[in-house]
Amino acid sequence: MSFTITHPDYNLIASVNNQYYSQDYLDYNLPFINELFLSKLPVSSNILDVCCGVGRLAQMLLNKGFKVTGIDSSEAMLHYARENASNGEFIFSDARYFDLPPVFDAAISTGAFNHFMCYEELKSAFESVYKALRCNGLFVFNILLEQGFQAGWNDIVLSDAKNDCAWIVKHIYNPEEKIGQIKITGFRFIEESWRRFEDIMLVKSYAADEVISALENVGFKQVRVYYSEPDKPRETYFVAYK
Repeated sequence: MSFTITHPDYNLIASVNNQYYSQDYLDYNLPFINELFLSKLPVSSNILDVCCGVGRLAQMLLNKGFKVTGIDSSEAMLHYARENASNGEFIFSDARYFDLPPVFDAAISTGAFNHFMCYEELKSAFESVYKALRCNGLFVFNILLEQGFQAGWNDIVLSDAKNDCAWIVKHIYNPEEKIGQIKITGFRFIEESWRRFEDIMLVKSYAADEVISALENVGFKQVRVYYSEPDKPRETYFVAYK
């Protein structure tokens, strides 16, 4: 048995995400997506999927008859997105800086905005989305707020093992800096050997007032906040209009 260590290996992380995690995450968020997003849109709406990852949400939207464009800053994630949602359009771009014309009826993002590590980065991403929406366009996204990090997110340890891979994920949160670490260590069996992959992803916690301020500062209006489980480490949903 041989081992190869890589740090980081986004191809391996994207592969595990695609095969074992992304569908469960979509299934958990689907009731909120249906109520806050899909119920407000006519079929055939043109949707922007911000930080689309491996394309599970895009796949679901396409199957419902929507037109979908996804953007992500990971080519490895986009590789799977193009496989999972072959009728969609996918663009390699950073959500903080992309520049698309205002042709989208709505935009959605799940599990992404805590990765913007300061208020200005968050606002920049919101501004990019704002510019891409038509007048009165709908924007729905989730984010883990500060109270979510403090309500049990710290020291969460997740692990799983399959025939061809195994991994451990640990959460560490610093309340003074409002920064969390997601430490990932795993093994994947590839070409007759086990490959180790590891990474540390940083995330930033925000208060609801900060998120609302960033949205309104770039022009969004009618901002509403929907707390899913405020006493648990669960994301909060925001709804806004251009």
